[in-house]
Amino acid sequence: MVVLAGILGYVACFQWMYVNYLYPFWDYFGFDYNPPGTSYLVLAWLLSVVPGLWMPLQLRRPSQFVYWVLYISVFIPSMFVPLYAGLNAPKDVRYFMLVLFAGLALTGASYLFPLLRLPLFRIPKGFFWKMFAVLAAALTLWMVVVFRHHAQFVSFLDVYDLRDASNDVSEGSQVNYAFMLLTGAVNPFLMGCGLHYKRSWLFLAGAAGQLLIYAIGGTKGSVLSIAFISVFALLFRFGRAAFALKVTCGALALLGLACLSFRLSGYDPGPWLTIALFVILMRTLSTGGLLSAQYYDFFQQNPQTLYSHIKGVNWLLPYPYQYPIGQEIGLAYAGTANLDASAHFWATDGIGGLGLPGILLMSVFCTAVFWVLDSASQRHDPRLAALVTTYAAYNIANISLFTSLLSGGLAFLILLLYLMPPEAHSGIS
Repeated sequence: MVVLAGILGYVACFQWMYVNYLYPFWDYFGFDYNPPGTSYLVLAWLLSVVPGLWMPLQLRRPSQFVYWVLYISVFIPSMFVPLYAGLNAPKDVRYFMLVLFAGLALTGASYLFPLLRLPLFRIPKGFFWKMFAVLAAALTLWMVVVFRHHAQFVSFLDVYDLRDASNDVSEGSQVNYAFMLLTGAVNPFLMGCGLHYKRSWLFLAGAAGQLLIYAIGGTKGSVLSIAFISVFALLFRFGRAAFALKVTCGALALLGLACLSFRLSGYDPGPWLTIALFVILMRTLSTGGLLSAQYYDFFQQNPQTLYSHIKGVNWLLPYPYQYPIGQEIGLAYAGTANLDASAHFWATDGIGGLGLPGILLMSVFCTAVFWVLDSASQRHDPRLAALVTTYAAYNIANISLFTSLLSGGLAFLILLLYLMPPEAHSGIS
């Protein structure tokens, strides 16, 4: 009941935040305000709160952490933003909301099945860490050699120029494989293990790697991942309350305090508060809902990709657009292909691939991914596995699931968790 009360509070704060912050400050970005009518808002509230009846209370599998991230940062915003944005009539948005609700339920169905009994590979702890260190060093050295005259720290406002320059430098070098593996798998693995096993040098090595990634490619997520993993490590370690209660109260406190600070500023935040509100309220907690609205609207008027946006499938089916999906959305709603409006898998792979039925199909696929992740990591403390997949959770909530698995490093993380010996901290010198 306390968790449900926290969810109700979160939904109330989100609705207030949309009307008082997103619409006045970011309407030009797409956060328009078109009151949809009481019946549709009641539906949005019901669909947002009801999943709290089945959301996992205890952290027994690492994917349950990812599931909560999707619920908070993608699902709840997708119940309200498409209604307010007004790209489609509320009666049409209603069908999207109901299908996404079914998709969220399907995604959690993996917890109904017992974990796979996988064969064990007995790798000595010392050997595992030595091989991992060699891989991490080789990938980092590759990055340093290619970008040795390019790395620089810039503000979040200048990252797009840095990204353009990085793309020019890396063209033809294939170094993006190292870039993605380090960002999505190697560095988060180091930070997660360092925090869980209380090896500060291991955490600092991973954090330094993420800072290097930011200085090279301007990926804000790599910097924010340091804070995310640290916060969730504290969340896992302190207190005896249920995991769901910690997540719900934490999300409510984050959103509520951000809204309160905005209100106390007289709706006129200074430069530092403006950046903080942008990162928390707009970028982290709301963009997923806006992209749901834009993808739903775009693919009602344009052909779906039939998954030709995935490498391999495009060998069999022609891709119907000039640019990748995210850039096509950026071109349609921001007027420029330079904006890569990549979105969560329900939008990119679901709506973009097959329309509303694609949401259900991708939910089933996500269920399988969760099941494999949980099975591969069952020998480890679920808090450890959740920590090392924190950045993967961020990716799943922001990009294609196929991209998360391959380029984003989730598949490699699953392999690492499967091969890593239990209680591997004893092999860390």
